[in-house]
Amino acid sequence: MLLASPAPAAAQRAGDYDAARFDVAVQVLEGGDLDVQETIAFRFQDGTFRRVWREIPTSRTDGIEILAASMDGTPFTRGEGTGRIKVSGRNRMRVEWQFDPIGPSSHTFTVRYRARGVVFRDGAHDVVRWRLLPSEHRYRVAESRSTIAAPATLASAPAIETRRIGVASHEVGDGAVAIAARDIARNGWMIAELRYPAGGLLSALPAWQQKHERAAALAPRWIGAAAGVFAVGVILLVALRQSYAAPTMTAVDTAATEPPEQLPAALAAVLAARGGPSGYHASATLFDLADRGVLAVREVSRALGVRSYELSRTHGRHDLADHEREALAIAFAGRPDDVTLSKARGRLARSSGRFSAAVNRDLVARGYLDPARKAVRDRLMRVSVAILIAAALGSVAMATLIPRFEGWPFLLPFALCAAGLVGIVMAARTTPLTDHGLIQAGRWRGFRRHLMASSFTPRWLVYGIAVGLAPQWARYLKAHPGAAPPWFQASSADDGAAFAAFIGSQAAAGGGGAGAGAAGGGSSGAG
Repeated sequence: MLLASPAPAAAQRAGDYDAARFDVAVQVLEGGDLDVQETIAFRFQDGTFRRVWREIPTSRTDGIEILAASMDGTPFTRGEGTGRIKVSGRNRMRVEWQFDPIGPSSHTFTVRYRARGVVFRDGAHDVVRWRLLPSEHRYRVAESRSTIAAPATLASAPAIETRRIGVASHEVGDGAVAIAARDIARNGWMIAELRYPAGGLLSALPAWQQKHERAAALAPRWIGAAAGVFAVGVILLVALRQSYAAPTMTAVDTAATEPPEQLPAALAAVLAARGGPSGYHASATLFDLADRGVLAVREVSRALGVRSYELSRTHGRHDLADHEREALAIAFAGRPDDVTLSKARGRLARSSGRFSAAVNRDLVARGYLDPARKAVRDRLMRVSVAILIAAALGSVAMATLIPRFEGWPFLLPFALCAAGLVGIVMAARTTPLTDHGLIQAGRWRGFRRHLMASSFTPRWLVYGIAVGLAPQWARYLKAHPGAAPPWFQASSADDGAAFAAFIGSQAAAGGGGAGAGAAGGGSSGAG
């Protein structure tokens, strides 16, 4: 890329500019190196500029060596400060011209460099494939003329690839190929591919191609190793599932217009999720307890326009399930004091394992959850997650092998990742529910579909939250404000939107080109 930067002053801004010309002269040297000279004539139209840069990728080369650079015919030496160039980078060699701030004007910048090992062998040909214009540049170029000269005779007609270029043409003569282009848009580029008889330019393959061929020769071994890793992972997962006692019936969702039974909201949430994790069961439990008079919810005065709520216990004795007692103990931290809803949610989130264990105990006690089936599912999930973590760590380790083997080592962590995903799918298809639980799960899912198809129903508010309909009902309540239930107290009696906002807060707190590569190109600009 060739770019320009504005001078650092408060009144200065990034200016508009384009290029009248971008010319490239390439001389192919014996041994496969290229001697490249690029000349660009910038037209700074407004604003103030103090630098121009060019970035040259080193991929598909044996390295880039900057030989010379100038501005308006004045040579720039390396170093810091005006009248000098800074050279930096490895994967992208960056050349930056530094000069005193200048306004609208025209200036010509030239850089000469040697690109080593660009010519490569392809079958019976020595190939020069070079990107003549930077692939990244935010300015337009009016015209470009490039020449590629080589000490050999072409074996076939040149191939020219272009993008975002108005007109391009080429001529062959006097041992060189001349390529002309006009109306080059932003990020427009041009690649020339020239083929010569094998041995005409190369006596030995460039180092990057030799490395590529060595890596390609080892590719079958990496592929075989990856296939073995995937097979071992899947066999392990299948073995873990061998002790699973499959259900004797197939779960079928059953249409229902009423709750299948009077069940605590958290248990309904788990059944509606076919025994899988539900992000709403903790919030649904708080709603359920409020609806049954165990809790009261009070909106407190806003801070910076943000609504907040407090939970308080009501007096009296209540018949509570094990997971409901656990939810209260966690939310209130074992104390009788009122607690903010956000703090209660945070405590429940941090103690989610403790709360989920209580939910599972109640499901087992009611005959909905099979501990043996759940143990198999949990093992599958744990091992699958461990495999995915190993794949992530393996990717970091394999990255160190890229310089020698290119991308092939990544097949190993990819195979691990694939095996882990297979395990996740197997775990998801391994229900922890009993046969009776599967029947009830189908009924609760049918009731969920009924709730989704109907409008807000205060009578079933708790179950709607439990099965994940808080977002839908919050939108409905916002458009149709009505009376809040007795257990909810808004901070203002005339705030009809308070309850809709509260339902919405529960929703937020619920779950959770073609062709071979070419050397050259890069970017350029000014500023």
